[in-house]
Amino acid sequence: MGVAAVLVGITVLMLLVGVVVNPFFFFVAVPFAGSAYLLWYQASGKLAERIHREAAAGRFSAADGRREAGPGGFGAGRRSGRFSRERARQARGNRRRARASTNGRSSKLSAAEARRVLEVQPTADESDLKAAYRQKVKTAHPDAPEGDEETFKRVERAYEALSE
Repeated sequence: MGVAAVLVGITVLMLLVGVVVNPFFFFVAVPFAGSAYLLWYQASGKLAERIHREAAAGRFSAADGRREAGPGGFGAGRRSGRFSRERARQARGNRRRARASTNGRSSKLSAAEARRVLEVQPTADESDLKAAYRQKVKTAHPDAPEGDEETFKRVERAYEALSE
């Protein structure tokens, strides 16, 4: 916004000089005015709003005038700003809820409980632990068909407890 304000000032100055000294300065003022407008349009967020609105409506077009494959192009769907205030607020809330969900409980598992989670014998060595951990993570990972986030976290905590 500051750079846009400076460019507006230069534009006004050029217009005044064009009236007083030489009309040639009117032509010099035009690029400054255009640059000031574009910077203001981008800095105020209106450009991003327009792009998101057109992408959601499926009207977003490339520079060569072709119609894109849909919202976001290539079927990516509508994008919300990566660093939007709303997303930052959600991330803070998620962190706060994660801290509150432990309720002072220790996330450390006992060795016996960790062995039960990983299904290994008390005499298992490091390679057996690693193999059991990898096998459990494959099935418990949230992206797996039968995966569960809580189970995945429990398997991770069990491996950390036994590998220390």
